Amino acid sequence: MSIFERVLVQLPEDGDPNATDYRIASVTEGKEVALRRDLSCQPQGLRSAAVKAGIKYADVYDTCVVVMDKPGAAAGIFTKNRSAAPAVLIDREHIADGRAQALVVLSKNANAFTPTDRENALKVCGLVAGHIGAPVSDVMISCTGVIGVKLPMEVVEAGVRKALDTLQPGLVPEVAQAILTTDKGPKVCSMQFGGVNVAAMAKGAGMIEPNMATMLVYFFTDLAVEQAELQQMLVRTADKTFNSISVDSDTSTSDSLIAFSTGTVPATPERLRDFEAALGAMMLKLAVDVVYGAEGATKLIEARVSGAVSTKNAREVARMIINSPLVKTAVFGCDPNWGRIAMAIGKPGQEQTGTIDVRRVTIRMGSATLFAKGEAVPLQLKELSADMRARKKIDIEVDLGEGDGSWTAWGCDLSYDYVKENADYTS
Repeated sequence: MSIFERVLVQLPEDGDPNATDYRIASVTEGKEVALRRDLSCQPQGLRSAAVKAGIKYADVYDTCVVVMDKPGAAAGIFTKNRSAAPAVLIDREHIADGRAQALVVLSKNANAFTPTDRENALKVCGLVAGHIGAPVSDVMISCTGVIGVKLPMEVVEAGVRKALDTLQPGLVPEVAQAILTTDKGPKVCSMQFGGVNVAAMAKGAGMIEPNMATMLVYFFTDLAVEQAELQQMLVRTADKTFNSISVDSDTSTSDSLIAFSTGTVPATPERLRDFEAALGAMMLKLAVDVVYGAEGATKLIEARVSGAVSTKNAREVARMIINSPLVKTAVFGCDPNWGRIAMAIGKPGQEQTGTIDVRRVTIRMGSATLFAKGEAVPLQLKELSADMRARKKIDIEVDLGEGDGSWTAWGCDLSYDYVKENADYTS
């Protein structure tokens, strides 16, 4: 199974995302190269540090800085939410010239919807720029956490200074911890091929319905890829991964996907082909990690829609399936209730209009066909339910029988714990 050319995905029997193997058919290596679930493939030419500044909690990593030895190509995709945080607006401005030298991330506070949010974000960027001797425009910033709370600037500035004073070669594991909020744990991966290193980290567990990329995601590589090509690769790959996941249909104010290149390894056509394949494998892995590790989630949902009038319509229908609270709760309860899927595929707000011809529709869950040729398929529902309980990934397939469009989207179930965690978020 793969949504990308040369990306190979091997699933365990129960579909457990934590045990899924990702590989690429490498041109430079002439063999399959495995994705690593850590940051062991370190890009050359950067330093990093993370500290427990105390932005919200006393003993939690909440501030990190990554600095490249020299400015390099940078590309990004950002939230389309009209309530975008100042950090996002600043990053759009700073990345306009296609280069960057540093990244600073503050977690546990979104720094949005306060009177001084932009002023404070720019002050942090200036602090980093002054320390490394770079223009402020070469510093990217992200903030994530509770909206509407002013940054405790004395604490933040002290934390940033401490991080800058303790920079170490490479990406230290604590950096991936410092970007988290309600995540169950760090989401990281890396890959090496033909002398090129790529490492990535992500955060995100709730407020997830990306309309660009997702939450906070950072890629670092030492391949000297041109900025324009890097941007195109990000857009192409994110569209099929981070733009095809949802936890709760809410688009964050802070969503950012940024890629940085230290430019120390010369680019060749073969290395560039492998790099885009690596982006595909890494984004797919991290996107799945986000939804499977979402707040309260117990199961990953993969919705594959085919037979739509267009790719756009297939995408719309796939999203309606994974965003349906009734489908999500049925998956949580291990209830093979295909009627909820039938409802979801016809919801308004999609390109296609008119009544669905149910005689053309096929609905599958796992390996079982639940509905075909206009009627339910007789099945042992208790056995299907037991099979769902044994799996960590639930596959939902719908063939609309209307055309050639297809799309895959990923989501998760909706549990009691999701409601509890979000009901108590600020209180």
